[in-house]
Amino acid sequence: MTEHTHISGDQHWTLPLDPASTRVLVNGFQSWSEAELHPLTATQARPTLVWMQEHGHDPAFLPGTADARPGVWRSHTLIALVRPDGSGHVGYSLDETRSYAHWEARAEAGSVTVHLHVEGPGTDIVFMDTPDVTATLETLSAELGRRMHARTPEALRVWCSWYSYYRDVTLHDMTENARLAHAQALPFDVFQLDDGFQADLGDWEIAAPDFGGHARDLPAALSGYGYRAGIWLAPFLAGPGSELFRQHPDWMLKGNDGQPLPIGNNWGGPYYGLDTTHPEVLGWLRDLARTVTGWGYTYLKLDFLFAGALPGHRHDPTRTRAEAYRMGLSALREGAGEDTFLLLCGAPLASSIGIADAMRTGPDVAPIWDDESRRVYLRDATGPAARNAVHTALSRWYQHTWYQPDPDVMIARTEQSMLTATERHTLAGMLDVIGGLRASSDPIETLNERGLALLRRSLQVSTPDRPVTLAQSLGDAVTHFTRGTFNLTNSPQDGVPAHGYREATLAPREARQ
Repeated sequence: MTEHTHISGDQHWTLPLDPASTRVLVNGFQSWSEAELHPLTATQARPTLVWMQEHGHDPAFLPGTADARPGVWRSHTLIALVRPDGSGHVGYSLDETRSYAHWEARAEAGSVTVHLHVEGPGTDIVFMDTPDVTATLETLSAELGRRMHARTPEALRVWCSWYSYYRDVTLHDMTENARLAHAQALPFDVFQLDDGFQADLGDWEIAAPDFGGHARDLPAALSGYGYRAGIWLAPFLAGPGSELFRQHPDWMLKGNDGQPLPIGNNWGGPYYGLDTTHPEVLGWLRDLARTVTGWGYTYLKLDFLFAGALPGHRHDPTRTRAEAYRMGLSALREGAGEDTFLLLCGAPLASSIGIADAMRTGPDVAPIWDDESRRVYLRDATGPAARNAVHTALSRWYQHTWYQPDPDVMIARTEQSMLTATERHTLAGMLDVIGGLRASSDPIETLNERGLALLRRSLQVSTPDRPVTLAQSLGDAVTHFTRGTFNLTNSPQDGVPAHGYREATLAPREARQ
């Protein structure tokens, strides 16, 4: 088949594959978009609500089909079609700085057709028949990382406020948890202040009335306990009631009517996205990053970054969506400096390589296993749930050569949590298999001895594991790894409990750091 071909526009291949015995591995557009492993003849879910399509996917290339036709699978950057013996076909884009590669596989009568659409200028594409799909994906992932100058610094251990305090976090909550973590000698590197400190989206320098101080007050307090300070920002967003939106409506991404385009649905309603091709927006982003690093924050979590790549009318219409996104991200990196650690979330994945130090590689964890009503009935598995986080992060095991993966937090507590002991063990297993960042959001005072022991285990940094097979799985994700097997179904399978993880008897422990 074709290797390292420069392709622009559309390309088609017809493959002599039996659809009934072929499995397909797909990768979603951004952090929360589903990555999964399915029989090719199954049906790819497309969310029913528009805001879910905007919030968790690429609205310009949605998964599946509008009529839920089986046997049609869409993927971003790469796609893999797997035979029962582990061989198969792999399609891969080798540069996404200016272009997006959109893949679609269709089951036909006795064959499979693959369609590639390159959005933007031509780019280097690999499409090949391989005897080992897993190894080929890993090799091409490393090549993409090399070409885009991937940053993979040392993994950090982070405590963040979100999954316990949410938007009610206070300055006291942060300092008290840092004090208790220090007293327990918990090996955190960073304490990250999450959403809730600011007056509104976009008004990052104005303190929320109930925060009990200002974000600039926190770094000095944390340094007294030996922790670096981290802060959450959604730098491409503006709330409809924010000073940023009131003063600069012309900075926003526009709709067909020329007005600021409402996007997503969160914080009680829609919000707006900044136009990252606008020179004044780029200057504002640089200044924002300089400001917060000047407060003493050396770790920035940049969230909801998909807003920079949404379809819309921009100040510079000659820029592709990939270019517009990279322009905004590059401005933030320039303002923050090369030594500041940037964790991205809700972000286009491959087009972040070379700027991101770390990337969330799945949806948010939550203190519940599954939000079945949203996942099954609204056909959207991008929402917060432990099952969703595990499902997608495992299916992106190969991305550790793009950036440090962030599989999200361990929930070790039993208070304010509906996770069972089995499900908590599965979260810990997922962190061990994926490698990358380690994180917790548990209030330290809620952890008993067993919870503290589980937290300490989850903070042990490990090297990434790899699958032993893509030809079978316990659930619609990659589940069989050298260190253990995950069961993401609702019933026991092959000796693994429902929602469970069974460590391999002779797991390669020496692979762990």
